[in-house]
Amino acid sequence: MENLIDYSLAAQTGSTLEHAIFICLSLGGAFFAYRRKSLRPSAAWGAFFLAVALYLAGGPLFFILLMVFFLSSTFLSRFKASLKDPIEARIHAKSGARDIVQVGANGGAALIMAVPFAYSQNPAYLVAVAASFAACNADTWASEIGILSRKPPVSLITLKPVNPGLSGGVSGLGLLASLGGSAVVALTYGLFQFAAGNSGMLLWMQIGVITIGGLLGSIIDSLLGAAIQAKYISHETGQLTEKPSDNNKPNRLYSGLAFVNNDFVNFASSLLAAALVLIFFKFQ
Repeated sequence: MENLIDYSLAAQTGSTLEHAIFICLSLGGAFFAYRRKSLRPSAAWGAFFLAVALYLAGGPLFFILLMVFFLSSTFLSRFKASLKDPIEARIHAKSGARDIVQVGANGGAALIMAVPFAYSQNPAYLVAVAASFAACNADTWASEIGILSRKPPVSLITLKPVNPGLSGGVSGLGLLASLGGSAVVALTYGLFQFAAGNSGMLLWMQIGVITIGGLLGSIIDSLLGAAIQAKYISHETGQLTEKPSDNNKPNRLYSGLAFVNNDFVNFASSLLAAALVLIFFKFQ
C-alpha cells in the first residue's frame, strides 16, 4: 500500500508563508460564506477551524477538496431557489443558512480520516478523505438537483412514490446528479495527484473508487433516510415532514427514530463511505 502513490506533496506541512496563506484563505472563505448568508456566525467559525485542521493534517489537497464541496454545494443551493425553498421550508427541519452542526455533519468524517493520516502518513487515508467529501457532494447534488425532477421520487425501501424533498426518496435525475457530484470530487483529487507527478492505472483506480464510494455514500444516505430517519405528521398540513414541530407545537412521530435527523444521516453515510473505501485499500 505504501507504494500506491507518491503522497509527499499532499502530506507536506509547507512553509510558514504557505501556512499563513491557507489560514487566510480559510478565514476569507468562511467570512464570504457568512456574508452570503450561507453560514450562520457559529457555522462560519466552525468551517474556518475545520478548513485549518484539514490543511494542517493533509496539506493543500484536503483544503481543496473541502472548497470544491463547499463552493459547488453553495452554488447549487441557490440554483432555482425560488422553486426549492418553499418545499424545503415545509419539509426540512433546517433551511436557509447552515448551522455549526451541519458543518460538522458534512466535514466531520473527513476530519476523522485526516487525523490518522497525519500520524501514519498512510495514503489509504487520503483516498478515504476524498471519498467522504465525494459522498457529501453526491448527496448535496442529489438533493439540490433531484428535487427539481418532473417525476416523483420513490422510497428506496418501499419503492413507492414519496413527496419531493423528503429524505429517503430517489429519482433518476437525483441519481445522475449524485454521480456527477461524486465524480467532481474524484477528478479534483486526480488532478491534484497528477500535478504532483502521480499518474497511471493506480491513480485512475483511485479516481474510480472515490467516485463509486461517493455514489454509494449517497445511496446509503437515502437508505438511512428511508429506514431510520425521523419523519412526522405535520399538525398543520397533515403531510409528512422532517420537522419535529411547527410553530412551536410538536408533530406526531410517524416513522424512524426521533434522535435520527438529517445531520445524523449525513455524517453516518459519509463516514461509512470513507470507511468502506479505506477497508478496500487496506486489503489491496
